[in-house]
Amino acid sequence: MRTVAWLLCWLAFALAQEGATYTVQRGDTLYSIAKRFETTVETLMQLNRLSDTTLSVGQVLRLPARVVQYTVQRGDTLYSIARRYGSTVEAIQRENGLEGTTLSLGQVLRIPQVSAANPPASAPSPAPPAGSSANLTGPIPLPDPAPPPSQPADTDYDPTHPLIRVVLRYLGLPYVFGANADRAVDCSAFVQQVYAELGIRLPRTSREQWGALPTVQGAMRQGDLVFFSFGGDQIDHVGIYLGRGVFVHANSYGSRVVIESLESPYYKRVYRGAKRVEALQAVYP
Repeated sequence: MRTVAWLLCWLAFALAQEGATYTVQRGDTLYSIAKRFETTVETLMQLNRLSDTTLSVGQVLRLPARVVQYTVQRGDTLYSIARRYGSTVEAIQRENGLEGTTLSLGQVLRIPQVSAANPPASAPSPAPPAGSSANLTGPIPLPDPAPPPSQPADTDYDPTHPLIRVVLRYLGLPYVFGANADRAVDCSAFVQQVYAELGIRLPRTSREQWGALPTVQGAMRQGDLVFFSFGGDQIDHVGIYLGRGVFVHANSYGSRVVIESLESPYYKRVYRGAKRVEALQAVYP
C-alpha cells in the first residue's frame, strides 16, 4: 500500500513538471496557494525545490498540471463542477467534446482549471476518509450534525500567529494510529502536541477533547478545533482550523499531516462541530 501511495505521489510530481506558474503576492503562504490550486504544500515544495515554507513577494512558483480528472457523482452539474475546480462550463464542454450539459453518474471528465493569472478563490475537492484517533472506552452520544462552517472572512487568518509556525513544522509527519511521538502521530496526538508547544495542555483523544472544550458560537477563529465522525455514531477525528476555510490534521489516507479544505464535500458530510481552546485566545488574542 505504501508503495502504491509512493508511486502515485511520484507520478503527480512528474506530471507537475508541465504545469503553469504562479507569482507570489503579498499575504500568500504555501498552504493558501496549495488550496487555491488544488494541490498540497509538500508537492509545491518538491516541485520548486524549497527547503522551507518561506516565500518572497514576486517569487515565481511552478504549479502542477492544470487539467485534472473528475468522476461525476450523484447531484453533480457542469456548473457545480466548474465552480469547484475554478473552471467554466464552456471550458469543460470544449475539453470533453460535450454538446450539452447532461452528465452521467460515473462519467470521467477532464477539468481544465483557470489560468495562473486568475486562480480560483476556492477550489475544494472531495477528500477520502481520514483516520480515527485512539479509542476511549465507553460510547459518547453525538449531537446532531453541525451545519457546514460559514464562509470565513479574510481577517480570520494571521500568518504571524505562533500556531502557524508550529503547525508548519509538522507538515508531512507520518500518521500511525495510536502513535504519540516525534516520528509519527495520530489525529488527536497531533493536536495535543501542537498545543503543548504553545504551552497549553489538552486531553489525549479526540472524544476527550470534544468533551472538555466549549462549543464555538458564531464565526470560527484560527486555532479552533474541528471535529468529525467517520464511523457515524461517535466523534473519531479532530483537526485544527487555520483560517480561510482550511484545517490541518493527521490524515490516515495520506498517511501524514496535511492541510485540507473544510469546504470539501466529504468533510462537510462528516463534520460535527468546532470547539474553542480558550487558553489560546487568552495567550494569543
